[in-house]
Amino acid sequence: MAENNQAQIPLVPPPPPPEINMAQIPVQPVAHVAPEPFKMQPLPYIPGMPTKLPRQPPCTKPNKTIYINNLNEKTKIAGITFPPHFPSQKFTFFFSQTYGDILEIRANSSLYRKGQAFVTFSRLEDATKALKEAHGLILFGKPLMLQYARYDSYLTVVSEGKSLEEYKAEFKREKEKRDRELRASEGARKPTSSTPVAPSFNYVNVGGSVVALNVPNKILFIQQLPSDITKQELEIIFNRYGGFIEVRTVPGKSDIAFVEYDNEMSATAAKNSIGSEFSVRPDQPKSLLSYARR
Repeated sequence: MAENNQAQIPLVPPPPPPEINMAQIPVQPVAHVAPEPFKMQPLPYIPGMPTKLPRQPPCTKPNKTIYINNLNEKTKIAGITFPPHFPSQKFTFFFSQTYGDILEIRANSSLYRKGQAFVTFSRLEDATKALKEAHGLILFGKPLMLQYARYDSYLTVVSEGKSLEEYKAEFKREKEKRDRELRASEGARKPTSSTPVAPSFNYVNVGGSVVALNVPNKILFIQQLPSDITKQELEIIFNRYGGFIEVRTVPGKSDIAFVEYDNEMSATAAKNSIGSEFSVRPDQPKSLLSYARR
């Protein structure tokens, strides 16, 4: 009987929801907050990482090209410059996993022996991901040191539809501007007659060829080095910059040396980072760094 009474109770539908006038709803303006740029966090000491860092901080300007150093110098890799269709599985040599499409990996034999390379990605997001995840990664017994490259790869310039000739011309103009500023600053610091002047070498015989000094070049010239300086000490300072090839000492002149890079752009980047005067050791007078002339 109770079941029959329950079945006869009429079902009342719920009232319809009130109409909402969207125009009457106040809209709070939302301020656009730009994402914070990626900041390289200092790593705790890892066995095998460089103990002496360059004077210039790592480049933080986003770039599709990543500069890698501290690669294991004893690792032998077949092939140096890989084509754009570089197989992703081989990329494990650098990062242990694939981070994205690779346009190019640049290094010559000398550069590989010194444990440095440039990796250019097709997307900036992939380059940043690799930078975040692979910086400090132990690979073949040594932690990788990564940073954004200071200059765009030529492939990046072309892939973005920019003019390669205009890019090269712009770089040349910037270089000439830096050279003028450097000459002006050096002219303002000319020593007085009472100030001792460092010995000047107009021409030096290096490897059987005569090299003139102080004109922009892919070879840098160092003066006023400590008499007991070693080639290895200089390599520690200069091989942290892309394109480093070798340090050449001069027999019979222990206070000077030459540093060669694979191109003038690399030498300029190293020179601008280190400066015209630098200390090889904390307790030693400053040495002088300039271009070697052709």
